[in-house]
Amino acid sequence: MIATATHCIWILEDHEVFAKQIRRLIGNETDLVCPYHFSTAADLYDKLKFTNERPDLLLLDLGLPRRDGLQVLSDLRAILPDVKVLILSASDDREKVYRAICNGASGYLLKSADPDEILNGIRDVINGTSALSAPIASMILQGFSRHGPVTHLEPLTQREEEVLRFLVRGLIKKEIADELSISQHTVDMHLRSVYRKLQVRSQTEAVSKALRQGLV
Repeated sequence: MIATATHCIWILEDHEVFAKQIRRLIGNETDLVCPYHFSTAADLYDKLKFTNERPDLLLLDLGLPRRDGLQVLSDLRAILPDVKVLILSASDDREKVYRAICNGASGYLLKSADPDEILNGIRDVINGTSALSAPIASMILQGFSRHGPVTHLEPLTQREEEVLRFLVRGLIKKEIADELSISQHTVDMHLRSVYRKLQVRSQTEAVSKALRQGLV
């Protein structure tokens, strides 16, 4: 008999009861193990700092205490580029979904998904495909179709592209200003220009159109 490869899953989830349910679900599978669950990003970072252990996949909740899950995702893509991240969240907020995918998440499942969907999603991501809950997939398609066909846009300057890229990553104006060593007033100026060129009126619309048009 050929042995089945075992894949290691870590969980970053602040809801203890839900995390235990998912660990128990994974623990019943012969090809998956879940040795660690972290309640905060700081706990996860400490583990990474003091051990060479790495997961094959991290299940990440976006509603974390003290540190936004989207920023954690961005950090992880930088420090663990080979580790796949699957969002498992109660939030179906369109903007968060778009940003999570743009920041490198390999899938987005809702916590309301049934156990088989979660397990199948984990395996799909490990095997190199994506995993989306049906409501999330429908939302993305509707969001794209709402903006109509792809149109020619006035080119963005290099600085405007940088500001837009940070916007998609979920940074607020102060964080963008700090990253680029400019004032918040200058960030506002660039954002107004970005909105005008993209023909949008809000941050959510700008993020959606940037993803759809492949601008970032």
